Amino acid sequence: MNLRGAVVAGALLALSLAGCGSPTASGGGKEPFSLPVGPSEWDATAPAWYADGTLHVGERTVDLGDRVDQFVLGATGVYWMRGQTLWFTSAEGETEKVEKVGWGNLAVSADRSVFATVDQSRGPTDEFGTHVLQVAAFDTHTGEQLYRTPDQEPDGGADLADLYGEIMPLLIGVSDERLFFDRTTIDLEDGSTTQASEGPDGEVYDGYAETLFPDGFHVYLDGEGGRRELADTWLSGVGLLSPDRSTIFDTSEWPTAAVAYDAATGRQRPIDAPWGHFTLAGWSDEDTFFGVAQRIDENAANVLRAQQVVTCEVRTLACTPVSPVIPTDDEDQGQYPTFLVEGKTSEL
Repeated sequence: MNLRGAVVAGALLALSLAGCGSPTASGGGKEPFSLPVGPSEWDATAPAWYADGTLHVGERTVDLGDRVDQFVLGATGVYWMRGQTLWFTSAEGETEKVEKVGWGNLAVSADRSVFATVDQSRGPTDEFGTHVLQVAAFDTHTGEQLYRTPDQEPDGGADLADLYGEIMPLLIGVSDERLFFDRTTIDLEDGSTTQASEGPDGEVYDGYAETLFPDGFHVYLDGEGGRRELADTWLSGVGLLSPDRSTIFDTSEWPTAAVAYDAATGRQRPIDAPWGHFTLAGWSDEDTFFGVAQRIDENAANVLRAQQVVTCEVRTLACTPVSPVIPTDDEDQGQYPTFLVEGKTSEL
């Protein structure tokens, strides 16, 4: 189910009416871009973080430069955004421009075998010259395009630039079987689509609740204090469920306390992280997760002072640092993130 559905339901309906007309045989002019892949594979489920121009993936490093707005890992390298442009850097460190796709709205499957992005580089345009937004998914081992939105003419009078600016992101997530985009679940095997249904909390994407994402299953929660349990509504909270469905992480608020919950009993368990707050980033396997331990200033409200990437065991919740301590800089007023974990678009 789409945890953001209740917020954007009306806006997405407007997009369906204003931005997607009937298919056209024009082909959209410019050919779709090809996704580059590297010559060898790496451990794409290892803890990954970007700091000071360098991407760390387990024991490996590649130089990406001083400006990276978002990144996700593929089987043979990393796909990343700088402004409106998508780039690829192979595991060997070779970088190439992919395409000016227009938006930093990237997704990757839990096993990093499928990469998805929105693309506004081609296709039919509205009367102001803005391309109709498409979504494309690719095999990260081979670069094969698995799906792309068919070319569609916008309805007359549509102002797509204004509309997209209000309702992005539209790409909700991807797996090795399904793509979740703009109120639609797309089957990557045959390209068939299923429109989201209306639920009490907004749109419900077919297959979403059963899909494992890089950070786990996305779930609704109920409970307070030292107990949490799975729920059918987001009104009490949202969270993440481990791949083996044994452990709950409450992500309803930031900063997030360094605790987890037993899915069977609902009881709280402390995460043995360096400080009292922790943000889950991903899973290396069913037994191991990684994330960012965070030191929050005790004398200021929600002021982040330092971060450290750690890897942790599900059974014990014991964590081991895999990065140095990364302090925040009160004097750094730069526009671009200097520390990122996979999929995020700003500093944690």
